[in-house]
Amino acid sequence: MQPWALYFKSLLLWLLPWPGRGQFQVKTPKSSVIVQLGKAAVLPCHLSPSTDAQNMEIRWYRDDQSVLLHEYRNSQDHMDQQSLEYQGRTELLRENINQGQVALRIHPILARDEGQYSCVFVSSTQVGQAQFELLVAASGAPPHIHIQPADTEGITLTCSSSGWYPDPELQWRDPQGQPLSPDSETRSEQEDGLIYVESSVTMTSSSRAPLCCWIGNPVLREEKEERLSVAEALFPRVSNKRVEWTVMLVLPVLTIIIAAVILLRSRRCREGVNLFGRHGQKEAKRFAEDVIVDEDTAHPQLTLSECEKHVEYL
Repeated sequence: MQPWALYFKSLLLWLLPWPGRGQFQVKTPKSSVIVQLGKAAVLPCHLSPSTDAQNMEIRWYRDDQSVLLHEYRNSQDHMDQQSLEYQGRTELLRENINQGQVALRIHPILARDEGQYSCVFVSSTQVGQAQFELLVAASGAPPHIHIQPADTEGITLTCSSSGWYPDPELQWRDPQGQPLSPDSETRSEQEDGLIYVESSVTMTSSSRAPLCCWIGNPVLREEKEERLSVAEALFPRVSNKRVEWTVMLVLPVLTIIIAAVILLRSRRCREGVNLFGRHGQKEAKRFAEDVIVDEDTAHPQLTLSECEKHVEYL
């Protein structure tokens, strides 16, 4: 039977006022069914009041009956119209079908299985259906913190974790549990459809309070965290290269200044006017080291040169 024919038959049974219509109602879980990725999902469905459903048609659909998961009629399974993505993964559990209780088992659950599902019962006199939501979730690995020196300002802490579904929430928290703004954050989908997340912050020596990397699954309401207290010894000191550059720049300047002072003093000594004149230089050398100018009796225009070995006449 073609999918459109099944849908048309269900629609007719639903609309036409067959005698006895409303004798049963289809019941499914009131809240969303949460299944961990890779596990088996058991989707229960039953009739109320309890009614023998062995001779009924029972079908499971997904996404507004656009995808047929499983069909049961004439007391056996019919898989010829089953959607390709569910072939080999479904089983109708009907141990209590005479009481109107069945369940569809799907294994393994994939990330793409998340969505709306409907269970349809069709008898000779009426049709009933009910919908519910299937949520897929996966709990990832505990967060891992990697420490990497950044520069003289501090160190970079990177928290990462993989294997989550759906997209997890990741936070850096201070000792009081308050969230911190990350420097960067990246998320990516792995080959298996799971989520990898990574976040980084910079810690300085002045704010090296213990930090916590927290990650949580909003569907499973599961939380994992990693705490870290960074020792002061891990923070970078003043860079050796910076010290080397400072020495290389300052030392030549000091050398030039000292050399300039020496040359200036030497030049002034050579250019000083000897007190005894050009012909008395030999004689003046004998007294050069002993020349002392008495400020009270000396001529006001006589002064000792900076080398303190010649008397200059100004």
